[in-house]
Amino acid sequence: MIFNIVMTEQQKRQEQGTFYFNDVPYTVPFSVIDYKDEQRGYSFAEHWEDNYGVRGVPSGNGINGIVLHWDVCASVKHCFRTLCQRGISGHILIDGDGSVYQILDLEKMAYHAKGWNNPSIGIFLQNPVDQSKNDRNRESTKSREPGKNKLYPHLDFTDEQKEMIVKVCDALCQIFPNIPKILPPLGDDGLITTAVLPKSERVGILANYNVQSGTLGPGDSLWVEFYRAKFPIRNL
Repeated sequence: MIFNIVMTEQQKRQEQGTFYFNDVPYTVPFSVIDYKDEQRGYSFAEHWEDNYGVRGVPSGNGINGIVLHWDVCASVKHCFRTLCQRGISGHILIDGDGSVYQILDLEKMAYHAKGWNNPSIGIFLQNPVDQSKNDRNRESTKSREPGKNKLYPHLDFTDEQKEMIVKVCDALCQIFPNIPKILPPLGDDGLITTAVLPKSERVGILANYNVQSGTLGPGDSLWVEFYRAKFPIRNL
């Protein structure tokens, strides 16, 4: 009986993790591999200081949006290396198995969405996108091409990623009360818009194409998961 109790407490600890803002830990209800983990984490703090900046409001009160990105990479390790090489960054990576990595303190301004870095948190989801590079027996699906809404085929996100992105966004909305727990508005087709939004509407959960033209992602299949989790669309 004692053994079972100990194991239960250990499992509870494994189901909790930490997000850091200004080095202050915030407990979240899922495991996180953070930039302080020298063996398994990935961090911009040591060698890649030029890849990020300082937010205009260091208190975090100016953070009002979360921007979702495809990484178009084979793994989070590949993604982190690519970000470093390109002189850009993000805050959180989600691997194909659902593992969550915090690679930059949320206080810092990551370079991930040109023109909209200061008020946002950047999340990259691992997905090669190209159907010929299927890494985890992913299903194939289709999404609308931003601006044209023409359907194009691509690899889907894994079930683990879909479940985790909702949990991560929910946790961030609780840590930062100025991030409204809402999705982008609907377009003329009755689906979440793929257009670049006016600056006043760039709040809540956003796709990269909602804040920056010429980009893809996150894929229409992710919005379905947010619907199921009762994230409201802002104009309904």
